[in-house]
Amino acid sequence: MWIPFHFPAHLTFSTSTDSEAELALIREQALAAGADAAVVSNHWARGGEGAKDLAEAVIAICEGESQFKFLYDLDLPIEEKIAIIGKEIYGADGIELSDLARQQIETYTRQGYRNLPSTPFLFPGRGV
Repeated sequence: MWIPFHFPAHLTFSTSTDSEAELALIREQALAAGADAAVVSNHWARGGEGAKDLAEAVIAICEGESQFKFLYDLDLPIEEKIAIIGKEIYGADGIELSDLARQQIETYTRQGYRNLPSTPFLFPGRGV
């Protein structure tokens, strides 16, 4: 299982019709693929009590060890960071930025934000 940024992952699923055997198979497959947890969440039917297992799994993952790392060097220009996100997350061959997105990148760079983590969701049209 490819997990971007090397952070822990969990699978949460909700159901009203799956059998215990089907739920066990989903859990088994998720864990075999690299998920740190796989829990059924029935919050939609049982409120907070139905989300308790999910909450406990998320807490355990957050308190555990993390191998988080960015996909790119934070010193890269913002446009290069977006291109890497496009390639690594979305499978893009490249990116095309609108004039507005280019202006925003120039503004963010001038304001000293170049070395912060970037996301294509900062830009209209997603930038990728």
